[in-house]
Amino acid sequence: MIEVRDLDVVFGRTMALRSVTMSLAPGLAGLFGPNGSGKSTLLRVLSGLLRPTKGTVTYRDRAVTASNEDWRRLVGYAGHQPGLYPRLSVIENLDLFSRMYGADPGRGSELLESLDVVDWRNTPVSNLSAGLLRRVAVARALVHDPDVLLLDEPYANLDDDASERVTRTITGWWSDGKIGVIATHGAKRLKPYVSASLVLRRGELASHRVRVEEHA
Repeated sequence: MIEVRDLDVVFGRTMALRSVTMSLAPGLAGLFGPNGSGKSTLLRVLSGLLRPTKGTVTYRDRAVTASNEDWRRLVGYAGHQPGLYPRLSVIENLDLFSRMYGADPGRGSELLESLDVVDWRNTPVSNLSAGLLRRVAVARALVHDPDVLLLDEPYANLDDDASERVTRTITGWWSDGKIGVIATHGAKRLKPYVSASLVLRRGELASHRVRVEEHA
């Protein structure tokens, strides 16, 4: 369980998140809201990359912080920036992150197969299209089989076939006890498989429902 309590994030004069309180149980949740609603900021806080101005985030009663090395090993995060080394090839990136996390050395190749990126395995990341870059970022987030998965717009720049590949990879990762939060503008891609929905508006949690179908 991830517990978020009285979370505020302020950038200068902008209140990015205001008094966000919620509990994230094991399962897959969709995080919805328009641009500027605070989705990306919330994911960065949950990942431990951004320290909140006020409030706390805990996982199994332990604080989530950037200095918590155990947390960094448990979480897989892919934000707007892919977090990849542009001069390295796709497989070199995944192999590097596999070694960093002590993951199965064959996991990167498995993910490339699942996401249909095998043909680009030896391509430098700097030469990838936006859609391919998005899929490789998802692979990087999953390469160590994390307990918590945080994805920011994983369907951006993807056609229907690539989107289906991403969906199958996410649902294939999930098992009992794991927590996934997927941020997107709309519910279309997530409705078939998420069990909860979170809606942010102007930095505030406007809705937290157990079934995405209830969200219009």
